Amino acid sequence: MVEVYYYIPKEEVENAVECGLKLSEYFDKEIIIENTKMKCISALLNPKDDIEKYKSESLRCVKLELPSEYCFVADRYLYEIGLNHSEVMELYFDSIMPIANYTFGLYRLPECLVTSTVIGEHISLLNKRLDSPVLFDNSEELYINNVIENLKEDYPNINDVMLYYFYCNLEKQGELERIEDEGNKAVVFLDKKAGKTFIAKKPDICF
Repeated sequence: MVEVYYYIPKEEVENAVECGLKLSEYFDKEIIIENTKMKCISALLNPKDDIEKYKSESLRCVKLELPSEYCFVADRYLYEIGLNHSEVMELYFDSIMPIANYTFGLYRLPECLVTSTVIGEHISLLNKRLDSPVLFDNSEELYINNVIENLKEDYPNINDVMLYYFYCNLEKQGELERIEDEGNKAVVFLDKKAGKTFIAKKPDICF
């Protein structure tokens, strides 16, 4: 069994827990898996992956416990961009895989495609304080951390590169002043309003 999360209007929670979520009523996508067209409910692997819904007063997060064979994972960002770009939508369909094959952090915004009705006994209201802990804060944060860790293998100084260009961008916006000493890789960035000084190393990689 796997645990995934789904947001519904708070007035529907009691009925969902008692009667379940019918696929025919709650599906929001149709996907093709092994040449078969299937309706599916788009759920989340982490309740904080949609922070607006997480904070909403009108919605409640329910936890769904499901057999893994009815759950597939895809990259939601590819779907959203693919709505206007057919070539990206093809990438979305290519990203669909059984949840058992998914590695956390692989997609920036993973969604769980539930391909069956969920019976009431497998639905429970998420208790944000007392429920079983989620292993990571949100999927985007995990994805970005993984990307940076992978980049470090080829670019050991990637942190310096990001820091330098971040400060350079703030300088272009007029928020910082840059002082550079020719021949010295260390660069001083001044925030005169806040009275703060930031030091960054000028990277060998230039963009």
